[in-house]
Amino acid sequence: MQKGVYSLLLMLEKDQHIQIGKIGLFLFKRGYYVYNGSALGGFGRVRYHLKKDKIKRWHIDYLLDKSKIIKIILSETETNYEHEISKKLAEGKVVEIPVLGFGASDCNKGCPSHLIYFKKIPDIEETYKRIGLEYVVFEEADFKNI
Repeated sequence: MQKGVYSLLLMLEKDQHIQIGKIGLFLFKRGYYVYNGSALGGFGRVRYHLKKDKIKRWHIDYLLDKSKIIKIILSETETNYEHEISKKLAEGKVVEIPVLGFGASDCNKGCPSHLIYFKKIPDIEETYKRIGLEYVVFEEADFKNI
């Protein structure tokens, strides 16, 4: 896989306030978060997210310090689908947008956020299927293969 779109499924074990760069301090609830991003420059960005010691560049880097990635979904594509994935995931009745504009400060597609909160583990793969994307799922033991 060279480039495309990705989703990170994160687990936060307890409610906590987290400073997200310059945008502010926010309460993140215990539960699951899906962050959708583009990697049209290559999936090296996903490998960067997996690093423990890194310079924080993106909003997600601040949340990653306090949460655990439990699943990564990659889809090889020439087109940026992060907006469509974010919008479809946010359509559910049991979702919340924890921080408006999170990961979407340069978004011109009307996404409220590229981070979505769920109390229970969401079916991200179903969203990829509905959009018509082929994808590969990596569980924690497989992250070294990304």
